[in-house]
Amino acid sequence: MRKLLLTILFCLAPATLNAQSDAPETIEFGGKTWRINAQEVRAESHLGRSALFMKGGRIWLEGATFSDVVIEFDAAFDERQAFIGPQWRADEQQNQFEELYFRPHQSGKPDAIQYTPVENGLSAWQIFSDLNATAAAEFNYGEWNRFKVVVKGGKADFYVNGGEPQLHMPDLKTDRTEGMVGLRVSGPVGEAYLSNISVRPLTASDNIVGTPKAPPTELPEGLITSWNVSTPFAEADVATVLTLDDADSDLKWNKLETETNGIANLAKLATADDNSDTVFVRLNVNADRAMMKELRFGYSDRVRIYLNGKRVYHGVAHWRARDFRFLGTVGFFDSVGLDLKRGDNEVLVAVSETFGGWAWAGAIENQSGIKLSN
Repeated sequence: MRKLLLTILFCLAPATLNAQSDAPETIEFGGKTWRINAQEVRAESHLGRSALFMKGGRIWLEGATFSDVVIEFDAAFDERQAFIGPQWRADEQQNQFEELYFRPHQSGKPDAIQYTPVENGLSAWQIFSDLNATAAAEFNYGEWNRFKVVVKGGKADFYVNGGEPQLHMPDLKTDRTEGMVGLRVSGPVGEAYLSNISVRPLTASDNIVGTPKAPPTELPEGLITSWNVSTPFAEADVATVLTLDDADSDLKWNKLETETNGIANLAKLATADDNSDTVFVRLNVNADRAMMKELRFGYSDRVRIYLNGKRVYHGVAHWRARDFRFLGTVGFFDSVGLDLKRGDNEVLVAVSETFGGWAWAGAIENQSGIKLSN
């Protein structure tokens, strides 16, 4: 139980850009200054060369921002649970960036590599899990591996030990066009040595050569592509509530469009902490008569669905919620019957987040006799 708790705590650590450790604030390496936001960073010799030993966080290149960029580095590590990789186009104020990491402990497996946007400090790997965001790769333990990411416009290629790109990202998900560059080594027992780090602007000889591996997402009929989302509040406020009274009296609302896969990334609007880890997602359904309609949906991490103030569904789908293999990735896997009255019906969905993706998605295939608004 203690081991599982430590694993969760390491995974829940926010992707903040600001240093929050007792380590030195910066370190000089390879002729560049790196700002430290990690448990431990030090320069030393490893496998016959100058290297940075890292664990428990990130380093950020000081004094430079990039738009289209090429990031290269060598990494040496053991077969242990870790998350290692580059970040780019980072915005320090909004804690927003593009991120790619590999998992040494998953060598040869389909999710050895993972791409995710980070919005308001929250990763979204549970939202983006298809073959355009994950890939297999083989790693060499106890020796140097060469990694390279080429970023151009809204696309990126990631290479492992040369050859063809191991992962092609055809649609980078943040709205960032430039920003800081960083490197990450984290995880419950994650540590690695980094060497031969190169960060440079894209040149005419650098090309995106990868192609999408996943087909266009097959979206469900009746997909709802825009939602009204409230300001955050504590999950405890609705944890045991079966009937809502004036749920929106003190909340403000913003419209949020879904991603290309039909899922709304709620972290685009707010960050989550212990006192503000839940939002309401709202939909109005006007029915021309009393009827039943099926709402197909997906979510992460926990959800409570209310129809006209009464709770009709409660679900839990966070990482390892159901067994130790359960990832909590988001899809249209659930449904609920909506017992609509004639006239206006309010659907309020309380969505709570821990880590990995704050998500909601919904579709009503048969929309005859109803009109939707939010």
